[in-house]
Amino acid sequence: MPETEWFPGNTLPDRQGYFEVEFASGETEITRYGMLGWEPEEERGHILRWRGLDPNIEQAEIDREAALRNNSDNVIG
Repeated sequence: MPETEWFPGNTLPDRQGYFEVEFASGETEITRYGMLGWEPEEERGHILRWRGLDPNIEQAEIDREAALRNNSDNVIG
């Protein structure tokens, strides 16, 4: 089954990375799954389902996060 298909929220990805997540509220966002679980944790609400991103989109998210980390002083002001 391709990773871009939706998986139930009670299952977890078998790798770390960025995923599209749909919450019970109906909101959808791109979020990270890492060593500590979903980031941010389920403070946004219950996760209904998730799916992997196109590799180009995931790489863009990785690059965006790295840019924010490298330029955090400039972002904060």
